[in-house]
Amino acid sequence: MPDSIERFTGRWNFLSNFYPAVLLWEGMFFATSEHAFNAGKTLDIEERIWIASAPTPQEAKQRGRSVQLRPDWDTVERYAVMSEVLRAKFTCRNERVQRLLSTGDMLLVEGNDWHDTHWGRCSCRRHGYGDNHLGRLLMQLREELR
Repeated sequence: MPDSIERFTGRWNFLSNFYPAVLLWEGMFFATSEHAFNAGKTLDIEERIWIASAPTPQEAKQRGRSVQLRPDWDTVERYAVMSEVLRAKFTCRNERVQRLLSTGDMLLVEGNDWHDTHWGRCSCRRHGYGDNHLGRLLMQLREELR
């Protein structure tokens, strides 16, 4: 078994926030964790409903870029929301918990080529680095679920 998962694709696509996995968070159902995370950017219920109704996670992400951000979003809240959303995604079904636990002790890296160096690590030559906050939150949740 490898020491790390470098991209959330193929066998590991369930780790991606774009993976179709209905979840209940803060009293609303979301088609993906990407939908829920972007809805969590705002406290306005109408904006949350608008994001939740997006037909794709890509559209939910786009809609999330135009909402009124909740206080302290960039410094504190986005990490708390992502952590809550991931917990809601994985703990709502035992099979999801088991899939996350099946990653063992592997390093989880949200590798990408779209220059996301905050939530993941960009693999292009120009960036090739990143904070990997999504991977770190997934590993933290995995440890808690053990």
